[in-house]
Amino acid sequence: MGTIDGVKRLAAAQPDAGLLIGMSIALPRLDLEAAVLELASLGFQGMEIHIAQLGPGFVDVNAQESHAAAAGDVIRRSGLVVSTFNVVGHESFAPYAGAGAWRSTSDALALHLRMAAAMGAPRVLIWEGRVEDRSAADTAPAALAACISRAQERSGLPQPPEVSVECHPYTFALRHGMLAELAAALRTVGAGICLDFCHFGIGVGRDVSRALDPDIVASINHVHYADTDGATCDLHLPPGEGIVDIDRIGHVLAGRRLAISWDLFSWPGPRAAMRRYMDRYRSFVEAHAAADAP
Repeated sequence: MGTIDGVKRLAAAQPDAGLLIGMSIALPRLDLEAAVLELASLGFQGMEIHIAQLGPGFVDVNAQESHAAAAGDVIRRSGLVVSTFNVVGHESFAPYAGAGAWRSTSDALALHLRMAAAMGAPRVLIWEGRVEDRSAADTAPAALAACISRAQERSGLPQPPEVSVECHPYTFALRHGMLAELAAALRTVGAGICLDFCHFGIGVGRDVSRALDPDIVASINHVHYADTDGATCDLHLPPGEGIVDIDRIGHVLAGRRLAISWDLFSWPGPRAAMRRYMDRYRSFVEAHAAADAP
């Protein structure tokens, strides 16, 4: 794997596109089983699962492929589709801390790809990582792409799940204005960018679309639907309660077949927000799906 053509085919096949996708991480105090049941009762059709919820509650477990396969069964038995396998912030991610750390990061990502395949997830979500010094960031996009390529090969999977990279205000692409460089490097290995409205709203301001030139839009392979107050990192507000021009983003994304997860990470009242704004989220997903129709 690692060729652009090979992963283009994977990126074109998003079985969770057009579905209402909840995120387990919006309910961080629930175990996986409880989170699945809660999201199903709220009307979601799919679930993005965070690796932290593969273990039994507060007990630290070294999750493996068997855990992932069992988790996928739990999700499907509840009538939901398995969506993204989210490993953002995992302790194994340190691709810029020397050759040994780069290899161990790649090995960990290879395992996460196998875990995603075992649970039936079409993609693995990572981040691009922190690089504090701007000059040191120049080599980061190529290093990350090489890390992903090696992980794809070492996974041993003939068709690994795609990789999506979620940028944050404090990770290097948004912090140092390197979205174009990151997107270009990711395209060489068939990976892409996760457009998180909250993170981009903090990183570039209310009009997120001004950071989305055609090359970056073409590199987006996953979406986190959210809002932001423009100042508080990682606080994902319900739609319309922040500063982001969500409708404008929708116009920019029209024509792309993308899975859109509703991200309410760290919002104190996720259930109430989901009940109150579900129709707004549903309208966004349906309008995007209609725009994607052939």
